[in-house]
Amino acid sequence: MKNTLRPLAWLLLCTIASPGGSAIAAGEPHADAAYGCLSHLGTLPAATGQVLPEQLRVLSWNIHKSRDAGWSEDLRRLGDSADLGFIQEAALHTQLGELWLGGPRYQSFAPGYSAGGTRTGVMTISRFAPTMQCNFTRTEPWLGTPKAIAVTEHAIQGREQRLLAINIHAINFTLGIDDFAAQLDTVAQLVAVHSGPVILAGDLNTWSAARKTLVERVLAPLQLAPLSFQPDLRTRAFGHALDHIYVRGLTVESTEVVAVDSSDHNPLIASLRFLM
Repeated sequence: MKNTLRPLAWLLLCTIASPGGSAIAAGEPHADAAYGCLSHLGTLPAATGQVLPEQLRVLSWNIHKSRDAGWSEDLRRLGDSADLGFIQEAALHTQLGELWLGGPRYQSFAPGYSAGGTRTGVMTISRFAPTMQCNFTRTEPWLGTPKAIAVTEHAIQGREQRLLAINIHAINFTLGIDDFAAQLDTVAQLVAVHSGPVILAGDLNTWSAARKTLVERVLAPLQLAPLSFQPDLRTRAFGHALDHIYVRGLTVESTEVVAVDSSDHNPLIASLRFLM
């Protein structure tokens, strides 16, 4: 059964935390939270047949801890044809990778919030096995709850380069943007070193102009471009869209936001193709 909750011989799992986070893996230097992940980028072999196609369908969705009626039906309907699903507030016990009509998917889970015996975080669901996964957490300074990032690397059909897929649920409640900036800095370290294509997707909690400006200032020099959506039905707070997909090394064929009642966020869908 395809499921990264079981050990995979070709999957390296590095659990690393940003400074101020709660889970630095043994031996990882605090001064460089991304060190363990950086040292393995592009080094691990892909399993036979586990490569992404030239054209990708991507889903990004905060599913509100699976609290709302109809979430599983909408996830199956919207994501069954997706090669990569970037899910935030995913509850581990719901086994999201088992929902698909075409058979189970690989689950790359980065734990975040835990309450009442329920663990939620970000989960990247992939049709093909990733070659590597790294997890990062950083604690919300006000609430004391962790926010997670899952980074997976994927082999691409007919190419030596790998795709770096970054699934992020950004820190929300802060006084100022220093903690948010530190969380983004870990991502920037990885993308700066990675030479191949990148997809960064998730709930970035960009509910203010300062937060949106920070994201653009960090990601633009890394050649990560935001996808646009028309009509733009993305969930908003204080007039600002919260959910985003950024890409590098891919061309956009179509994008869509789907209005749903099964979460407090509307899902984003994109059809992408790797640049020649």
